[in-house]
Amino acid sequence: MYQFKFADIGEGIHEGKILKWHFKEGDKVKEGETLVVVETDKVNAELPSPVDGKIASLGAKEGDTIHVGEVLVTIDDGSATEVKKEEPKKEELKKEAISEGKAAPGVIGEIEVSEEVMASSSEHASSKEKESTSQKALATPVARQMAKDLGLDINKITGSGEFGRVLKEDIQKAYDNKNQSSQPTSFSVPKVQISTQGDVEIVEITKLRKAIVKSMTLSKQVIPHTVLMDEIIVDKLVDLRNKVKEQAAAQNIKLTYMAFIMKAVVLALKKFPYFNASFDHENDRMILKKFYNIGMAVDTKDGLIVPNIKDADKKSILELARELRDVADQTISRTVQLPQLQNATFSITNFGAADMAYGTPIIPHPEVGILGVGKIMQKPVVIDNEIKIASVLPLSLAVDHRVIDGAEAGRFLNYIKSLLNDPMMLLLS
Repeated sequence: MYQFKFADIGEGIHEGKILKWHFKEGDKVKEGETLVVVETDKVNAELPSPVDGKIASLGAKEGDTIHVGEVLVTIDDGSATEVKKEEPKKEELKKEAISEGKAAPGVIGEIEVSEEVMASSSEHASSKEKESTSQKALATPVARQMAKDLGLDINKITGSGEFGRVLKEDIQKAYDNKNQSSQPTSFSVPKVQISTQGDVEIVEITKLRKAIVKSMTLSKQVIPHTVLMDEIIVDKLVDLRNKVKEQAAAQNIKLTYMAFIMKAVVLALKKFPYFNASFDHENDRMILKKFYNIGMAVDTKDGLIVPNIKDADKKSILELARELRDVADQTISRTVQLPQLQNATFSITNFGAADMAYGTPIIPHPEVGILGVGKIMQKPVVIDNEIKIASVLPLSLAVDHRVIDGAEAGRFLNYIKSLLNDPMMLLLS
């Protein structure tokens, strides 16, 4: 029998929701075939079968939540007739035995554990070593991995389980308390009793929407936003795109304005490095990034997801256009890979996709800026003392006012305007 467990996929993700099983008990499955789709707050992961065999049992039903380390499915691969369960570590067995006042199971070549514990010599031990030895937590490997993923020292967490065992709930509580105490301001949502009487419908929100709630609350609670708005005459940009979009289509590339805008943003970030950074509030310092991973907000049926284009500074406009389309399609289908959602340095959101001109974008924490792009409109403008009809692009720039002043934000936005107003500069860069 083969026990297929829900593995740690990183980024602090320690649980998932079973969306769909592709096999049922008794079905035969081949290695590599998709067994199940699991929803996390980052991605929908399609998990393939690691072996050939017959489905012996499913560890969870559709709609159930499963945690890292728990068995997803047991597969009869013909290797054995009995499932081998993971045995507790000897050290944990000993600790449990001591707590219960019993002897631990004997192992040949090892000393039995007695109720009477002789103090070991501390002649050569440092105080730190003594402290760490005496305070080592009692916990399962799954709990230890969860604490590690969340950046917590499990030995400093008080366990609420039997004999002081640290449970997953204890780790989550410690993580929440740590985040709350590290914020520069405190905020508590007032408790309001919402009536469910009458003609109402109760809709449980998805894991993705819960992640969005947490992220947006954090951003607005921590970052003091200031927003600058302006319009650019982009007649030259419209003409250039119309001239080359057929050539791009011949290479199976849909050339959108976003590729030009992303190129302009990268050049502006190189000229104004404080915008391609994160603010380390705890240590009062800026972390300037020397790489350019540009996030783009993508609208999906479950909510907004922000993947990013890696090393955007190293890509041509056509390469950006191709990758923008590919990543957007993967995000909409929820097949985007986790690395594509990590480590963005600056983001862009497209209000024009919703047929809007302006908005006030929210900065993804811990970034320090985001550019909102509106829809291009035909408007009357004054050029050389004459009223003309021109293509106008609205822009909204939100910045972290703790570290970026309005004047610097204005210079950053004006530089983007100059590049988009003369797009040949983008091709020559």
